Amino acid sequence: MTIEIPAHVAEIIDRLEAAGHSAYAVGGSLRDAILGIPPHDWDITTSSLPEETASLFPDKHVIPTGIKHGTVTVVNNGDPIEVTTYRVDGEYTDSRRPDSVSFTTSIEDDLSRRDFTVNAMAYSEKRGLVDLFGGREDLRRGIIRAVGDPEKRFTEDALRIMRAFRFSAQLDFEIEENTLRAALKLGGRLKNIAAERISSELLRLLGSVAAGRALASMGTILREILPVSLPTDRLCLVDSLKRDGIARLALLLHGRTAEEISSVASSLKLSGEQKKRLSLLALAEPPEDSSGPSLRRFLRALGDDAPKAAAMLALLGSAPHSLEADLLTEAALSPCVSVGGLAVGGRDLIAEGIASGPSVGHILSLLLEAVIDDPSLNEKQLLIDAARELVDHHE
Repeated sequence: MTIEIPAHVAEIIDRLEAAGHSAYAVGGSLRDAILGIPPHDWDITTSSLPEETASLFPDKHVIPTGIKHGTVTVVNNGDPIEVTTYRVDGEYTDSRRPDSVSFTTSIEDDLSRRDFTVNAMAYSEKRGLVDLFGGREDLRRGIIRAVGDPEKRFTEDALRIMRAFRFSAQLDFEIEENTLRAALKLGGRLKNIAAERISSELLRLLGSVAAGRALASMGTILREILPVSLPTDRLCLVDSLKRDGIARLALLLHGRTAEEISSVASSLKLSGEQKKRLSLLALAEPPEDSSGPSLRRFLRALGDDAPKAAAMLALLGSAPHSLEADLLTEAALSPCVSVGGLAVGGRDLIAEGIASGPSVGHILSLLLEAVIDDPSLNEKQLLIDAARELVDHHE
């Protein structure tokens, strides 16, 4: 078969081959190209040692990314291309990375150490497709299957367990029976994996086209990686929400206490922004009614995530399905739903001698409430007059 390799990638392969080495496009980029999915990052594998590879590109920016493990990054045409020497992995004692690697001149040895058949193919225009494990056929059948013995693959690197489910969700593939059985059997080994790596795989899974089915197939593994159990009857709802890992996780956690949601966020080592979004979405309550003020308060509380929260609540039966459309209609009017949208600011209040210090923020929040109730009030002089009235009333 012929696969179209981008010119800036083919140039690196050609130069390696001209120097007497063999070289191939490999891994996920090749898998996606065969599937007709535009690849993001191309990787190359070669018989050239890393130092030799670097010396072949004096006209390029070469980064010694992981030179001890055989990888250098060649920046060509502005794109970083990882070029890795064929290698054989040593023993794995931490359930994640080999203790050592040794270089080899055999592409067959290199492909044999990879995780799944669909990622264990190599291609060059000169040599064609190298497919030792039936990866192309598994792509045709829609199967995720481990290379060789799945228990061995998952024992070597437990993160491959999460990757199996993530690829299943991402590609909408089934996990082959023996591979799934081994993943479920060895799920407890995920405790040896850094939370950040598990979090990354889980969020990518949740944001994929077939997340619901992949989650359902994970069984007890979800309990291994999360401090709370997820309601199985909601797994089938996930794919109905727009692809967003945090929003879909919020759907699964909706109804939990703030403490439980925080526990999940902490266990996954989410960023501050991710924690904030997860909490707001998972604790979201529907508007009191469909009036403008209620919709604007919902927009104020949820910000850019308000439409997703509306869709989530509708899926859960807590809000009408019209809520998302109503919010989008209201948002299109660009209502003032934050202090920053007010026609006056703190400096205006201070300049007018109305307030100073902490009271500025308090008055602005009261003005925002008034504007949310009646958007026509959002004019500078009207708000200054209203602020004076508030101060006089409290005095």
